[in-house]
Parts: sequence; C-alpha cells; structure tokens
Amino acid sequence: MLKYKKILLVDDDADDRQIFEELLHELDPDSIINNAENGLEMVAILNNAADDDLPGLIILDQNMPRMTGKESLLFLKAQPRYKNIPTIVYSTYQVRDFYKECLELGAQDVVAKPDTMQAYREMIEQFLVTH
Repeated sequence: MLKYKKILLVDDDADDRQIFEELLHELDPDSIINNAENGLEMVAILNNAADDDLPGLIILDQNMPRMTGKESLLFLKAQPRYKNIPTIVYSTYQVRDFYKECLELGAQDVVAKPDTMQAYREMIEQFLVTH
C-alpha cells in the first residue's frame, strides 16, 4: 500500500515520467500521479488545484529547463499552502553540497536519479510503500 495516493512528478524527461508512472501503478493501481514538465508547470497545476486536491508528495527532478528542482523547492517551501507537502528531489547531479542544501531548504530527501528499472522500483518502494 502506498503512503501517498496522489503524487506530483515534476520531470522534463518523458521516458522517466512514463517509467515512474508504470512502476507506481504496478504497486498500487489506484494511485494518482500527475505530471509536470518543469517547475513553472508545477506552479500552475498547484495554483489551480483545490486544497483537497493537492498532492500528498511532490518529486522534483533537479535538471529541468525554466525552473530547476531546487528553484521549485524554494518556491514550494516559501508558500504557506505548499510548504508542508513532502518533497523529494532526485538528480543525476551527485554533489554532497547540493544534497545538503536541498535538505536544508526543506526537502524530505534527495536521491540519485535512478538509471535502471530496478533502481526506480527501489526508490519508489523506499519512499512510497508503507510497511
């Protein structure tokens, strides 16, 4: 069973979004995943959502055009309406200072962006599956 039924995945890579969604639905077919291609699209989705329709979790890719994952995280944590939504940043950028900074900015966690199906499955299970 998933901890969060409604997830917003913000990632500019269509293949990564598709993989994530497929694996998520394997674990819980009733889960709801919304996608945004960048932080600006995320802002529009959130601003147009009713309070009871906000996601339970937001996952941000770091390397996106127009608004990076870190910039998106800054926006979320500065907004009273969104600051308490758990947020995970994932990135191919693996520098300790980046991870530390994102955690200090309020990310629930920062993880390496998976590069295999098994790594995606493990990430999803780590953060989303209740035990």
